[in-house]
Amino acid sequence: MSAQTAALKGRKIVLGVTGSIAAYKACALCRLLIKAGAEVQVVMTEGAAKLVAPHTFMALSGHPVATDIFKDADKIGHIALSRGADLAVVAPATANTIAKLRNGMADNMLTAGLLAAQCPVVIAPAMNVNMYRNPATQENLQVLSGRGFYIMKPGEGDLACGVRAEGRMPEPEEIVSFIIGILQGGAAPERIGYDPREALPSPQAPLEIGQTRLLPGASGAGLKVVITAGPTVEALDPVRFLTNRSSGKMGFALAEAARARGAKVTLISGPVALPSPAGITRVDVRSALEMLQAVENSLDGCDVFIGCAAVADYRADHIASEKISKRDHGDELTIKFVRNPDIVATVGKLEHGRPFTVGFAAETENGEAHAKAKLASKNLDLIAMNYVKGGDQGFQSDCNELFVYDRDGLEAHLPLQSKQVLAGELADLIFTKYRNAKKD
Repeated sequence: MSAQTAALKGRKIVLGVTGSIAAYKACALCRLLIKAGAEVQVVMTEGAAKLVAPHTFMALSGHPVATDIFKDADKIGHIALSRGADLAVVAPATANTIAKLRNGMADNMLTAGLLAAQCPVVIAPAMNVNMYRNPATQENLQVLSGRGFYIMKPGEGDLACGVRAEGRMPEPEEIVSFIIGILQGGAAPERIGYDPREALPSPQAPLEIGQTRLLPGASGAGLKVVITAGPTVEALDPVRFLTNRSSGKMGFALAEAARARGAKVTLISGPVALPSPAGITRVDVRSALEMLQAVENSLDGCDVFIGCAAVADYRADHIASEKISKRDHGDELTIKFVRNPDIVATVGKLEHGRPFTVGFAAETENGEAHAKAKLASKNLDLIAMNYVKGGDQGFQSDCNELFVYDRDGLEAHLPLQSKQVLAGELADLIFTKYRNAKKD
């Protein structure tokens, strides 16, 4: 089961579609939500129904589409519409609908349903750049944000008016990721004019007017997290190199889990065949030296550093400028190797601006002893040890098992399970330990 399916399976999502030219993109959003296992109820404004036929959404969702507050009152009802819903998303959201929501209007099925909603509401604006930047629209978004609505930033690109600027509806994949973040861990929204560390209410406190359902604790809300992932590649000559079996799956799953819990994530990865999780900043590198440089460039303001990459311990002392030929070396070839810098130890031993530092230890034997020794020698706060003897866990596998140690010993044993699920449990553990450490 994919991470998206695990997060959305059985969830009831209300999809509001308004009269923007981007309404056609809502079809793709609906399809992605359905594919991930969500139940989608579509509500369209009169303007949206003129751009995309309601029957299209009915075919995609398998449910009647609500369009008329009077005509559909006996079948769906604006009060019943959002009852039991896990989340409502308005995508695209026009300036007109945003203004109506700000003023509490209920003049169509969508605005009436959202006024009665007791679930998180996501707004994905889509409009002309000047309409978006207009002080009235910005003030409306600020007011809605202050009431607890989740406001996504529009994308930049070609607009229907012929200019290239901000105002595009966020891509459906981005919206799905944003929704998952809220449902899984209360991902911090992009609130206009607000400090992201204050973006969410306390997990114990109810949301403000219009959103009274409690959200899960956003364990990473407002944190800046840097994660390394994948292997490094150490060149020998223009065509040959040394590397390892790391697939990057664990690090990428951690990046997605951290983002879903509200963190701002930078993922520094060696060469892997994996797509970037939505909503993260990805930096691609090859060698250990390149990865170290990228890490050092990303540490400003970093709260948590997670060294999940399988970094080569050694590199060739000299990289041949031409292909090494057996004609020149005969039956034996000697290459001198020198130690690579230990990236996670470099971070762990920082004297100034040191983040909460988490390392990984991939072991084949004596895992506990080796992990504890690395924890101490590298000055780490946590270390996650896993065995890589092959089979159904470790390198290149979709599953893993972790033993997590802190300076007092074994902190947690996370049993064999998918790396997506495991990453969520580990992210919660890391963020909890980080916040507890800040209190001390």
